[in-house]
Amino acid sequence: MTKAYAKAMNQEHHVYYSEDWVIMNDKKTVLAGRCAEDAWSTEIKADAQDLSGKLGLVIGMPVIIVDNIAVELNVSNGSRGTLVGITYYTMNGRRFAVTADVRLPNYVNPDPTAPNPNVVTL
Repeated sequence: MTKAYAKAMNQEHHVYYSEDWVIMNDKKTVLAGRCAEDAWSTEIKADAQDLSGKLGLVIGMPVIIVDNIAVELNVSNGSRGTLVGITYYTMNGRRFAVTADVRLPNYVNPDPTAPNPNVVTL
């Protein structure tokens, strides 16, 4: 779906990967190699409330907030917005998203010096 959106809007489509880990004996170990590949390609169960291990994103695509992140600022479940930016790092040729900037019409940044008062960084 995001590839079709990117093509229709003449935008670039990129896939962003999750950085998954396990904790064993109070030690956090980031999955790498075959373990990471398996996590990224695992199908999500229909009743699971998880995201896939990889996510296609396109600047300009519509998004819906699915959690009550900051209800008092109108960043809440069901809020509709537009993806306007992504901060990410690259490792081994893959992109890993760190933050997403979303324009939400009902959000007003409490910082009066914010360059765009309707954009929230998630």
